[in-house]
Amino acid sequence: MIESGGNPNARSHAGAVGLWQFMPRTGRHYRLFQNAWIDERRDPYKATTAAADYLLKLYNDFGDWHLVAAAYNAGEGKIGRAMRGTGARGFFELCRLNDNLDHRTQIRNETRDYVPRLIAVAKIMRNLERLGFSEPDPALAWDLRPLTLPPSTNLTALARHLDLSWDEFSGMNPAFRRTASPPNMNTTAYVPPDKLAKAIAFVESREARVAQEGRTHTIQSGDTLNSIARRHGVTVAAIREANGFEHLPSIGAAIIIPGRAASPAGPGDLAGTNYTVRPGDTLSGLARQWGVSVNAIRAENGMAPNATNLRAGQRLIIPGSARTAPAAQPRRESAAQATAAGSSAVSGQTYTVQQGDTPFSIARRFGVTVEALSQANNLNRERPMVRVGQRLVIPGAGTGARQTTAASGAVPSTPRNVTVQAGDTLSSIARNNGVSVGALQKANNMGSNTNLRIGQRLVIP
Repeated sequence: MIESGGNPNARSHAGAVGLWQFMPRTGRHYRLFQNAWIDERRDPYKATTAAADYLLKLYNDFGDWHLVAAAYNAGEGKIGRAMRGTGARGFFELCRLNDNLDHRTQIRNETRDYVPRLIAVAKIMRNLERLGFSEPDPALAWDLRPLTLPPSTNLTALARHLDLSWDEFSGMNPAFRRTASPPNMNTTAYVPPDKLAKAIAFVESREARVAQEGRTHTIQSGDTLNSIARRHGVTVAAIREANGFEHLPSIGAAIIIPGRAASPAGPGDLAGTNYTVRPGDTLSGLARQWGVSVNAIRAENGMAPNATNLRAGQRLIIPGSARTAPAAQPRRESAAQATAAGSSAVSGQTYTVQQGDTPFSIARRFGVTVEALSQANNLNRERPMVRVGQRLVIPGAGTGARQTTAASGAVPSTPRNVTVQAGDTLSSIARNNGVSVGALQKANNMGSNTNLRIGQRLVIP
């Protein structure tokens, strides 16, 4: 209420966005992805989870909710310096001593007002009827279910298929900035539960894949919609629908070139191919394998002209070439090969991702860590994502106790250690490792203590 007035599209003059007004850097730190296609700071569900983690981190730092609120508004560094400079023990004492600080260290009026506003709203919410307000009715809220979307899904076609107007769909999914999902990553959309089965069927259909099989084009000087459409053999209308614009964006921006559904590509003009980067891959090596230039791969994926870095799990579109097949087919490991290649033993058991699955829920089901699951399947370590129908190798300790089945449930695994990193909280560590906060506290003899310090070693039960 204080941050955004409940508006997921709220944006401040300083660049804070969403219900919880995350700044870009803080949002990225709490795994809210942001690019030209999507801004997860606008995702009410993911942003609220991130805000809860951040608020708990601040409480671990300050141990006082008034100071937590002040730090959420001004930044923990600002409040920490002001507290040290004044020797204050609480927020209101800090306000009284604020004039003792130099101008640069003083907390601003915005922050001094922020905490009283929060207290005022809390008092109003606790006394709604007495003050003449109606109680909020949760039944009026949207009841939505998450849906995993593959790269470059046609969102306007999805909305039409679900009999939703674009305003209705985008209201349920404010994180999307265009009418297509990002070209190089899976994303989450939210749909009404009675439309979930229909949405799943659409995502697996040819109509959705028209956009999924598309490529990207980086706008160059002199480009027009007509010239780009002619170059890629598609219509201007198809480009406009795939990107949700009437006019081209500025030079350097990446746009989707929708795939051609009418007929397969002819020789010398193959459609783009999706490829997941593996450890050890390089741009030059991929270019040689697929018979294309490094610059073509960069341009197709909206990368900087001098970009060289790739990360395991990254999704790339390999642009079409005159070849009918790459010079050397990208290596696709079987479960047995993955066992030999991984740094830890893999059981060879596989699992097909179902609707609603997440890396965390799958790891918890099979009694493994998200990190081990990501490593065994070359998922992005910082932001692991899976898609419906994807087959995953379940890591384990050979044929030992950690092999489980979905039907039998997870067998308890051997305890292991993690090192606390900046921004970690008990809840985030518990969630990432598929255990409860209570179990984590008990395993580390923490009682009800929630304070963590960077570098601290925790036992994961």
